[in-house]
Amino acid sequence: MFRKVTITVLLLCGSLAAQSRLDVAVRNDMVAGFAGNPDALHRAMAACEKLLADDPDNAEALVWHGAGTLVQSRIEEIDGQKRIALFGKGTSEMDRAVSLEPNNMAVRIPRGGTLRMATPGMPNFPILNTLIENARTDYQMAFDLQKDHLDQLGAHPLGELLQGLGDLNSRLGKVDEAEKYYRMIQDRMAGTVYAERAAEWMKSKQPLPPEKTACVGCHVAR
Repeated sequence: MFRKVTITVLLLCGSLAAQSRLDVAVRNDMVAGFAGNPDALHRAMAACEKLLADDPDNAEALVWHGAGTLVQSRIEEIDGQKRIALFGKGTSEMDRAVSLEPNNMAVRIPRGGTLRMATPGMPNFPILNTLIENARTDYQMAFDLQKDHLDQLGAHPLGELLQGLGDLNSRLGKVDEAEKYYRMIQDRMAGTVYAERAAEWMKSKQPLPPEKTACVGCHVAR
């Protein structure tokens, strides 16, 4: 599942790489770790921890460390209490990073992409809707900042952005909002897998299964 986070996070916004102040090698290691490379994940976490030791308010290092901690809570062989503690630590770190730099897409996108792909299949605990809503607001910010030049994003980033908004709104029961973004996919992306998925959603206007909302593409850990 976390292999799908890789492209969702890095290609959700075409300008993310240019905006990010975090070393590209650290980001690449982190997403390779999400895709199943434990050594890369360890390197990325260690690099973020070094940055945070020097500057505890480094929002980009903090959001990526939080994302990595959340991933660890899902993939490591640990007992239930440790898993819950790691999950809570990861989400808290990502939330604090957003509170530090709420207008930085290089902070909002990693949180939004990670939460969107981590929440399907989670137990329906009271916190679940909060996590989905946090992801929705992150995607919405990315959309609002780029709505006047969506055609410049490219098909893949645009598809992931619109699909994310459709999916997250649908999972929150915001049917009208979900329909707006799925219709935008049909209007702008005819003939693509995204349009096929949007058409399927239109039939029931119910959340699509996770495999129908995962990233479109094939990406391999390095």
